[in-house]
Amino acid sequence: MLLIRTMWTGVLVASLATAAARAEGSSPAPPPESTQAPAEELTPMPPPPRTGWGVQGLPLINYNSDEGLGYGARLLVVDSGDGSIQPYRYAFMAQFFQTTVGVAIHRLSLDAPRFLDSPWRVVLDVALINDRFSPYYGPPGDTRYVPSLNTCDDRDALKSDPNVCPGNPDFRGARYYAFDQRTFPSVMLNVRRSLNGPWQVAAGYRFRLTELRTRYAVDDLGQARDSLLEEDVRAGRISGLTVDHLDGVSIFRTAEVTASLLLDLRDNEPAPVRGMFHELAVRGAAGVTGSAFNYFGVTANLRFFHPLGTDRLVAALRLFADVMGGDVPFPQLTSFGGVEWRETMSGIGGVSTARGMLKNRLRGQVKALANGELRWKFLSVAPGNQHLDFTLLAFMDMGQAWADLGSLDARAPRYTGGGGLRIAWEDNFIVRLDYGVSPQEGTTGFYLDFNHVF
Repeated sequence: MLLIRTMWTGVLVASLATAAARAEGSSPAPPPESTQAPAEELTPMPPPPRTGWGVQGLPLINYNSDEGLGYGARLLVVDSGDGSIQPYRYAFMAQFFQTTVGVAIHRLSLDAPRFLDSPWRVVLDVALINDRFSPYYGPPGDTRYVPSLNTCDDRDALKSDPNVCPGNPDFRGARYYAFDQRTFPSVMLNVRRSLNGPWQVAAGYRFRLTELRTRYAVDDLGQARDSLLEEDVRAGRISGLTVDHLDGVSIFRTAEVTASLLLDLRDNEPAPVRGMFHELAVRGAAGVTGSAFNYFGVTANLRFFHPLGTDRLVAALRLFADVMGGDVPFPQLTSFGGVEWRETMSGIGGVSTARGMLKNRLRGQVKALANGELRWKFLSVAPGNQHLDFTLLAFMDMGQAWADLGSLDARAPRYTGGGGLRIAWEDNFIVRLDYGVSPQEGTTGFYLDFNHVF
């Protein structure tokens, strides 16, 4: 469970190919029949635990419709000690990762499952997170996306004049729905321990220094007219930003203290068949914590897993609600709380929340999300003693956002639906492919990533 989502496409594909080739090339002859009574079956000895230090280098590859092709590398340095602490004593990770659409996630992290031989698991993460073309589609209750306003088939024409698109009189600019956001440093410290049985408690600290720009240079196809975000700020339609923030670079410093109570009854954390995982989390930011803004947040995360007649058919449900209040800065309107949430998973819409909906389609101080999946494991094979499970699934995602608690109403949720495939290697490393459709907005999304959405 080393911090952010794992993106090991290159490693897994190569390993599967090697395992399959090994299986084809080494078919053992059947053993001769024996007339003697079979001896007592021997239980194979488990491999000895790993000890000492180890170094691993991993390529990182993923893809999704919002952020393009992602690529990079990860270096892991693992201290297994004497092998008595699983999965390791300490793990240090350095990551370089970026995508073809201007997203970058570079980080250093430490994971200590039993820090200094205590019952506390400590995770420290320091990151640079860059989103050069972060999307914005309007405030809650008035979100709007018209493809013709930022779409131009003649990209070469925009290089000479980014304000005009030949053949598209509605064009307002390639960056009409975008702004530039860069967070450095993003510091996250989490401590977590078991209480009694499945109950756990966690606490933490999050510090972010975020730079925001609403204008792009001509070389980045920045238009002369206002973007949608600038229009909404000038009209007073969005909270957390003022007209003063539209001049050059704005800096937002936030520092949150967090606490969580968790109940984990899952039978297998990476791919549960039965059980549940629930979390109630609170967070708060104030001057005393190092924040330039005073606000709070409460998060409820409920997950249920239940087999339908057989362990090969599983119904899975996630219910997620997040409420914020106070002086919430604009960059935090897409954020959620909880120990398993990461900065790269923010907003309703996209790879981690509502597949088929545009990334960060909905934002606000109040957010609600529901994800339902039906997972059917239709094939299990073991080429070269490498256990592989293939699972088909159908899903429906729903979400909605409100400006604040005062504007909460019975507004109908936005929804998406689709299907996908999971390839699980030894029950732990899971490749996921999803294709989602938003019937309300006519948008689609394809996602190649790792691990279940929940």
